[in-house]
Amino acid sequence: MFKNSLIFFLLLFLTNCTHPGSALLGPALTGVTTGSVSQASVSYGTNQIVRKIKDASIKTRNEVKKVAKKIENFDLESKTEDFYASVKNLYLQDQENRKKIFLFHR
Repeated sequence: MFKNSLIFFLLLFLTNCTHPGSALLGPALTGVTTGSVSQASVSYGTNQIVRKIKDASIKTRNEVKKVAKKIENFDLESKTEDFYASVKNLYLQDQENRKKIFLFHR
């Protein structure tokens, strides 16, 4: 019975089917099996890079969902009238400034 439970534990441990804290054992096992510290360091570094890329992609996906939701909830009718009024106001201000500049330089 002890032998079977030991084999089961080693099987789970060596295939990394345990809790996330044991993920740090990957580089240690790489270093032990290959005898190379540099290869273990590369393994650890690669794991960290992949984790950061995964986190960044999750954040990006969430931001895209927020923007898509804002676009879906965008009320075009009221925004169009406000936009038209503000553009018209800016146009009229610009025309007045041009007249002032034109009259001043004459």
